[in-house]
Amino acid sequence: MKMNIEIKLVLPTNEFVTQIEEYKRKFLDEKSGSVALQSMPGCGNLEKQTVDEWIAECNDHSFGRNLPDGYVSATQFIAMRKADSKLVGMIQVRHKLTPFLERIGGHIGYSIAPDERRKGYATQMLTLALDKCRELGIERVRVTCIKENIASAKVIQNCGGKFDGEAEYDGEFPQNKGKIFYRYWIDLAK
Repeated sequence: MKMNIEIKLVLPTNEFVTQIEEYKRKFLDEKSGSVALQSMPGCGNLEKQTVDEWIAECNDHSFGRNLPDGYVSATQFIAMRKADSKLVGMIQVRHKLTPFLERIGGHIGYSIAPDERRKGYATQMLTLALDKCRELGIERVRVTCIKENIASAKVIQNCGGKFDGEAEYDGEFPQNKGKIFYRYWIDLAK
């Protein structure tokens, strides 16, 4: 059931540790019961770190500090429902593309809490993230999704995404090997 409930994007801070831990737990619980879910899209390395480590890393990466090989500067946001300040999703805006990100990952990655899906949050999050891209001077935004993720493909298309073909996954998550990604461009230069 799609709802029109407003959200805002905020930077992750220690104020939100409990909600971020709960978000992570929900994803890990879902992942353990689902072969389809292979990572936590739009969450950076949250799956592999404590929340405190993750918040520090997000801050560093937004300024281009302590980037591992192959990483680019990226700003991590958490999506908060305005009515009750509940964390409903996460979205990451990468400031530029590497060859891998151009092929598969894109400028933006996002996810919605398992219990908050089908409420229109993803479209709002992507719309707000595109505003962040404009602020960064990114005129053409690459966004991708796994072929089977029809909901994400519709979100991207609803936000102006123009289909640009498919690419086979060749990244660090072996469980995604061979998966096909849909690739889209969203033109912000208008």
